[in-house]
Amino acid sequence: MSNHLQNRQQGVILLSLMIVLLLTSGFYLIKQSSSIFSKSAQASVDASVLQLAQEALLARAISDGNRPGSLPCPALTSDGNAPGLPPCPSFVGWLPWRTLNLNDPRDSSGERLWYVLAPAFQDIGIINTNSTSTLTLDGASGIAALIIAPGAALAGQNRPSNSITDYLDNKDGNAATSNNDGDDSYFSAPSDEKFNDKVLPLATSTLFAGVAKRVLGEIRYAYSAASAPPPFADTNDDGISDSGQDLGRFPYKNALYAIQSPSWYSASPPFHLWYDSLVNNGWFPLVTYDRSTRSISLNGQVLVLP
Repeated sequence: MSNHLQNRQQGVILLSLMIVLLLTSGFYLIKQSSSIFSKSAQASVDASVLQLAQEALLARAISDGNRPGSLPCPALTSDGNAPGLPPCPSFVGWLPWRTLNLNDPRDSSGERLWYVLAPAFQDIGIINTNSTSTLTLDGASGIAALIIAPGAALAGQNRPSNSITDYLDNKDGNAATSNNDGDDSYFSAPSDEKFNDKVLPLATSTLFAGVAKRVLGEIRYAYSAASAPPPFADTNDDGISDSGQDLGRFPYKNALYAIQSPSWYSASPPFHLWYDSLVNNGWFPLVTYDRSTRSISLNGQVLVLP
């Protein structure tokens, strides 16, 4: 009888241990799942806010009536206002969210976004598809701008401030893994205790794909307003039709299309408000015109004239 009682007691003890182990492992799994869910939610917030900022920058570049493709200077403080007339006083700083008409976007840690601009895309000089950038992300080139969610402060970072080192990180203490040393090379990696920057590039290919559509749209607008048969092409880049030529450039200086500067004072037929901008920034020599197919093309974008 005592052996039977002893066996029952041992069984109860083993069952209790199993329950404790199951509860412990369950709590661990719940904790791990919660952590994974939390990280996933944070990543989703960061991805959304970075995408929002990228779209605002792209819209700004496409709609600019002075230099199609230009981008605002980084803000010098977190108030979100880009500095006045370029040249930009700095090419790395806060995202100019007020200038972009955004509603103070924040990352998953509640921090405002940072922004890096390639000097070639500030609102100064000539900007077209021949413009190049020296910015790189993980060694890849062809970047007009970077938007960065800085994440929560890491060890050694003191916030709030306007110092790049208090927001952007250096994973291993060298230039190859640094976003805060002021050069044109930037870095991305999974978050850890030394690095939690989330970086989204605005590629020049994305920028110019959008701008090209707008440029072609302006030419199409002027062509439609002229209400005339398709003109012969310009083959010697003087902006005037060359008789009998079907393939070349659009003859933007033909009397039907050319207008007086400034274009917004002209009654008709305008290249909307962009004629001077397209001329001054060298866009027309980059547009291919095919009279036989009534099409114009630029940077891989093709538009058929009416």
